[in-house]
Order: sequence, then C-alpha cells, then structure tokens
Amino acid sequence: MQKRSWKLLDILNETSGFFASREIENPRLQAELLLADVLEVRRLDLYLQFERLLTPEEVDGYREHVKKRVQRVPLQYITGEAGFRELTLVVREEVLIPRPETEILVEIALEFLSSREEPLVLDLGCGSGAIALALASEHATARLVGIDLSAEALAVARENAERSEMTERVEMLCGDLFAPLRERAEQERFDAIVSNPPYVRSGDIAELEAEVREYEPHLALDGGEDGLDCYRRIAREAGEFLEPEGCLFLEVGDGQAEAVSGLLAAEGCFENIETRSDLNDVPRVVTARFSATRRK
Repeated sequence: MQKRSWKLLDILNETSGFFASREIENPRLQAELLLADVLEVRRLDLYLQFERLLTPEEVDGYREHVKKRVQRVPLQYITGEAGFRELTLVVREEVLIPRPETEILVEIALEFLSSREEPLVLDLGCGSGAIALALASEHATARLVGIDLSAEALAVARENAERSEMTERVEMLCGDLFAPLRERAEQERFDAIVSNPPYVRSGDIAELEAEVREYEPHLALDGGEDGLDCYRRIAREAGEFLEPEGCLFLEVGDGQAEAVSGLLAAEGCFENIETRSDLNDVPRVVTARFSATRRK
C-alpha cells in the first residue's frame, strides 16, 4: 500500500491537534520544534516551506519523534539539545534539562563576577555543564571548576565544554560535592561557588509530572526527606573553599529560600544573606558573602 504524501503544513496541523488531544503543553510549538529537528532546519524556516512535500523517510523520522513525545519523553531528550542563555547544549537522560529559572542564578553570579578580572568559580553538581559554561562564555577571563557525582553526567558536560570550545577554562571533576577538592583546598580557593543542587523532597518525586519523574535523573532531583540535604552540606563546608569576601549562590526550590538562608546564618561565617526572585516573582536564589573572621 502506497504511503500518503504529506505537505509540511498539513503534517504540522495534524500533529498539533494530536498533541492537543493528548494534553501536550504548547502543542503547535512542540510539533514545529520536532519537525525542525527531523528536517535539520531552524524552526522559523518551516514557515517558508509550508508547501514542501516530505519524503517517506522524513515522515517516518517525524512519527518516531511524535511517538516518543506522546510517551512523555521530554522534547529536549528527543532532539538531544537544549538552549541555555547564549548556549546550545547537548542533553541526554543522564542530565537534568536546564531550566529558565537557572538562567537567573547565572545572571546574579555574573553581576558579582563582573568586577573581578580572573575569578575562579566552582559549580557544584554541574550536570550538563550549563551553569559553568554559561559563566565562562559570558565572563571572558573566568576559570571554572565543575563537579558532579555522576560520571555519566560529566561525560555530557565535557562534551558540551568541547562543543563550546571552553575546555581550557573549564575543568570537570567527578565526586561528591567538595570531595575532589580536599587535597587542593589550601592552594586553591574560589571567588564564587554556584550550585543548583537536588532539592525535591523524596516523597514528592512520585507527584512530579511524567516528563520529569520518568525520564530525568533522580540523583539530580532527590534532596532528601525535606529537600535540604545538599544545602546543609554546602552551608557547612563551603567556607573551607571560598576566598574571604567570596560569594555563594544557591538556586532553591519553591518555598525553600527562608530555610536555606537560615542554614547559612547558623554557620556564623556568612554575611549579607539575601534572596532574589525569578521572573515569576518566586524567591529563587539565595546569596551569601563569606567572612572568614566570623567563622565559629
């Protein structure tokens, strides 16, 4: 039986309606992004090709993309890429998909780093390398160290560093938070530490949307019983690795800013503890300045 010929506009309309019936968010946009990936064109270029007849191979490839999306595989894992600030990053199921909220964390850190000529910055739980590479790309002389517990995630981060031509200024280490730095703590302290650590309560993971719950790495999501496990460790240990007057920048989950600020205050070595909100006016980033003279 001969396969139906599809015009580009017709298959987009068909897919948009199908996605809408399956309650896929932004159905038209997602249909377009998936088709642009299959055709290896920019999404906007689709608008110049509405009458184009797709080949059977292109239709088959698109149907595979659509099938995965309906199974709730995140779009970024299907296309293998995610945009983050000025970067296009490789993403796979070994790493979290970078979120717009995390771009705020980068922006706030850059404000602090702008007055420093050759800052050394640590990205804890670097995942895909999004934060470290964004900071390196937007601060031409910054040096970054990224650490992640997952060797698989670091493989993606290193791939992104090579792709972004940042390997000379971005070092990737495998280990549990500060552990890989223990032997060099006295010789190398950081002007800033940034982190988007796991902060979902263990009991809440089952309630996350299917795209997150079924496909994104739980290691990067699970923050323990109250979601604060990593923040406790960072608050307790960060002072060993910060320069005097160095700064800590932490992304936090909804409703966690006050608790995280309290953890930092309890250590006695952090000053100017502040909270910054994201574009939805949700407290999203906690910042604190390290003062060695105040350490307990």
